[in-house]
Amino acid sequence: MGRDTLRLFPDTKVYITCPGNSHTGGPELLHQLCSLLLQYGVNAMMLYTSGNFYNPVNPVLKKYHLPYVFSAEDTPHNVIVLYETIGSNYFDCTRLQKIFWWLSVDNYLERISDAILERKKFALDKPVPRFFYFQENEKDTEHWVQSEYARQFILINGVPEKNIYLVEDYLNQAFLSKALTVDLNKKENIVAFNPKKGLEITKKLIELDNNLGWRPIKNMTPEQVQQLLAKSKVYIDFGNHPGKDRIPREAAISGCVVITGKRGSAENDIDINIPAEFKFDETEEDFPKIIEKIYDTFQNFEVAFYKQKNYRKTILDDKERFEREVIDACNLKSINKVNSVAIWQGYSTKTYYLLKILLQNDFSLVPKFIVDDKISDDQPITGDFLEHHNNHNYFVINDTKNKQSYKIPFISAEDAKFLYLEGRIKKFALLMPDDTEIESLRQKINPAYEDILV
Repeated sequence: MGRDTLRLFPDTKVYITCPGNSHTGGPELLHQLCSLLLQYGVNAMMLYTSGNFYNPVNPVLKKYHLPYVFSAEDTPHNVIVLYETIGSNYFDCTRLQKIFWWLSVDNYLERISDAILERKKFALDKPVPRFFYFQENEKDTEHWVQSEYARQFILINGVPEKNIYLVEDYLNQAFLSKALTVDLNKKENIVAFNPKKGLEITKKLIELDNNLGWRPIKNMTPEQVQQLLAKSKVYIDFGNHPGKDRIPREAAISGCVVITGKRGSAENDIDINIPAEFKFDETEEDFPKIIEKIYDTFQNFEVAFYKQKNYRKTILDDKERFEREVIDACNLKSINKVNSVAIWQGYSTKTYYLLKILLQNDFSLVPKFIVDDKISDDQPITGDFLEHHNNHNYFVINDTKNKQSYKIPFISAEDAKFLYLEGRIKKFALLMPDDTEIESLRQKINPAYEDILV
């Protein structure tokens, strides 16, 4: 594929736009991209476009520990990643290299439709918002698609093939590691569903047979969602499937048999690659067939579960595939990952000397985090070498050899485990540790033997 768009330079900053204080599949994916780019040494950061500007990071996404800003430097070397409903922000960037990431085709169309209908009532109040309209003069924009559904949509709207890159997503690794331990023998005759997607169809199915153990995923923490999916045999989704939705994949990898309609991304066999017998037309004639399929799955769960093995394998491969896709889209093939280190001994004299050693010696090890449960929260702290910025606490140290100042964030042990699974932390370092410190690291993180530096 020829490329005449995206280029990264040594001084490039990559801004990834995201709605503030939001936690759905789209915002998590945007955070995953930023996290991966940081692993390759790219100066990437979140650009929050809404929400609480004092504290814009959703609590569920704080564990990614990403830098963030509220505006971008509009220069030709910098890059901005725009999700498809961001609208007028696209036209505010006159010099930045632009990437449109199509996470949800349907949300894009709904946003335009809502804006037009609103202006129909008050046509002279203010101008109609601007959106990306596939015009000739916008062909230098690069497009990323999260699904085959989105790829087909922008192709028929005239985006050149050479400007399209497939960049999908993957499940939260903390969720995935727990899901892989689900005991299938403890599954119950429960049908889980998301009431935000296809509720009108689900209501009709419940009316048809309300004895099937219907359980809505509503007002739940991520842990509670995981617990429900772990014990459910079936997950249904008759929503519009605007992209590769997250919850159907979470359900599948948690051992649920997934049953869907045929709208959006569910229509093709790439985005949701389950056998045709588990996809139904959303018609009155098909409702009894759906009920029958659910009962059949309850009674022959092992058989139905086996039939969806390819879907689960695809999900398990998502993270590695996502990394390959980002490497390709950002031309990172010649760049090695940063060998990032987390200091395990918290705010201590040992930490100070260990940081000095790492910063002043060419070990190719880069200190990125300090693990300390006592001071890793958002409350400002005071003390030597300490600083509070963007609702986070940092250890500040000067590297006299390279004449640089480093701000290294404090994080909790729980977040350190998450970042280790993500790949943001490669190794844990300790200076002259006692047995208790080593044992604490093994119990809380359980890193590979070679990932412990003493």
